[in-house]
Amino acid sequence: MTVIRHCASLLLAGLLGAATVGSTLAAADDLQLAKSATARFNSLTQAAKVGYGLPPAGPLHECIASFDGTGAMGYHYVNGSLIDTVLDPARPEALVYAPDADGKLTLAALEYVVFAEPWMAEHGAEMPMVLGQELMLVEAPNRYELPAFFALHAWIWKPNPEGTFANFNPAVSCPE
Repeated sequence: MTVIRHCASLLLAGLLGAATVGSTLAAADDLQLAKSATARFNSLTQAAKVGYGLPPAGPLHECIASFDGTGAMGYHYVNGSLIDTVLDPARPEALVYAPDADGKLTLAALEYVVFAEPWMAEHGAEMPMVLGQELMLVEAPNRYELPAFFALHAWIWKPNPEGTFANFNPAVSCPE
């Protein structure tokens, strides 16, 4: 019986290890898919052609920086038609552009967003995931003047020393 338990434990450990490797590989594939699908958005003109743009007013119309001065996100160009309960690596709800030293905007990150209320109505307590990562809940009220939402940044166009999925990038700053 001990031999059977040991074999079952080894089999279970192998299956769990394979699942972890499989999800890691899937996340890497999804990152590559996201990068390929968004390459054309290095041009703001191309992004605008498919519906991405700065919100007309409010905090998301501005460059978003951390409160403690440890970095920034940049400008969020949002495609409102993509904000639903579907998370697709190839179709981010927002493109994040960072200003360079001359103020020119360059694509830095992708942001995946779902509003909390419709997500929970459809999925219950299941956390939203994309690119192998759980999205972070941003409760309301918040600095963006939005209802509660889940979000994930993916810094695939500008390296982030804090990590691919960190919120703020110390290599990005907003104009004074």
